[in-house]
Amino acid sequence: SFQIVTTVLLGLLLTPALAQQFQNTQGNQQFGIEGGYQFLNMNWEWREATVEEKSTRGSWKTVWNYDTGFIATRVLPERACFISTMNRNEMPRFDALPRLVEERRRLNGQGRPAREITFDLVRRPVRNLKSYGAEIFNMCRGLATYMAYQVRGAQSIINQESCIRLDVLQVLGLNYCR
Repeated sequence: SFQIVTTVLLGLLLTPALAQQFQNTQGNQQFGIEGGYQFLNMNWEWREATVEEKSTRGSWKTVWNYDTGFIATRVLPERACFISTMNRNEMPRFDALPRLVEERRRLNGQGRPAREITFDLVRRPVRNLKSYGAEIFNMCRGLATYMAYQVRGAQSIINQESCIRLDVLQVLGLNYCR
């Protein structure tokens, strides 16, 4: 009787800890892309997804903070960061992201991202990076940082050639346009 109660209590205590550990190990994934790799790291506690690409085309990193509602993207060839408000209707849900990535990976890198979001860059520097959280502050510190505002319909961007296009895990295309 005492062993059964102890086992049940121990199970109740360990289940959340093991579930959290499982989520964290599931959150760090590496994906091969043409000419390099993309890395996905999911912080379940802060509800934050970070994707980083290192490739022959260049390197970039994007942070999607679902708690604060901000997206920040660092593009190294440009030596710049872009910060925008997250449109939760167009972003993949945080808890669905690992499943979506796995579905896209099964397609073996074929096809375009399922969705695209286009942003218009405002060439007015962001003054207070700390207000966007520690991860964004650390990523963008020392770089020119600008606000980016979502554009409804990419056809409203006159010069499509002025856009920086990022394919994030084949799940979402981010286009930053001047």
